Amino acid sequence: MSAHATPPHDDAAPQVAFARRPRTYFDLILAAYCVILVLSNIGATKGVQFGPVITDGGFFLFPLAYVLGDVVSEVYGFRAARRAILTSFFFGAFSSLVFWLVIILPAAPFYENQGAFEAVLGPVPLIVAGSLLGYLVGQLLNAYVMVKVKERTSEKHLWARLISSTMVGELVDTVIFCAVAAPIIGIDSWAGFLNYVLVGYVYKCLVEVVIMPVTYAAIAWFKRREPSYAA
Repeated sequence: MSAHATPPHDDAAPQVAFARRPRTYFDLILAAYCVILVLSNIGATKGVQFGPVITDGGFFLFPLAYVLGDVVSEVYGFRAARRAILTSFFFGAFSSLVFWLVIILPAAPFYENQGAFEAVLGPVPLIVAGSLLGYLVGQLLNAYVMVKVKERTSEKHLWARLISSTMVGELVDTVIFCAVAAPIIGIDSWAGFLNYVLVGYVYKCLVEVVIMPVTYAAIAWFKRREPSYAA
């Protein structure tokens, strides 16, 4: 055999197969959805007060979920938004189950922080119950209003879709969540509860308005880069 001869081709060589991953940014948004929901539920176990303003430690995270919801609804439609909401809902519930299991596991003799661990993460399953219920209903309403208004306005008046969907979704979300979370974080009066609800609702709506330029830019960025998007 010549030194330069090629070895015979082996037709029986195994072929390696992989699933084809479609080019889309939806999976990245979905991952962010899930992470933000889980972190905001943990942060919500801490009551926070700025002067007369009462809120919880997840106040700066949860509005981001609505921004992502607006992006998904505007770019991918209601079916994709519903998928993202239900998926993040599932993983939020799963995180609650994990925290509960970790709490009831017997602590090692050298572990001295069981009480602190329970104090911080013990309320999470209850917080999650209110958070997930509010999140599920509020986000679905947000996506539904966003898509229905778009059917009337097409690509025009994005600001109207953003504001109207947020006002509807956040109202339902905030009332449901606060009704469950208020007694858990120590709010035991109607005045404190109304403060909690109003501050949370107004704050979330104002955040939507303040960061609307960012939402506009994000939506435009995804529209330009999703090859299947058709205006």
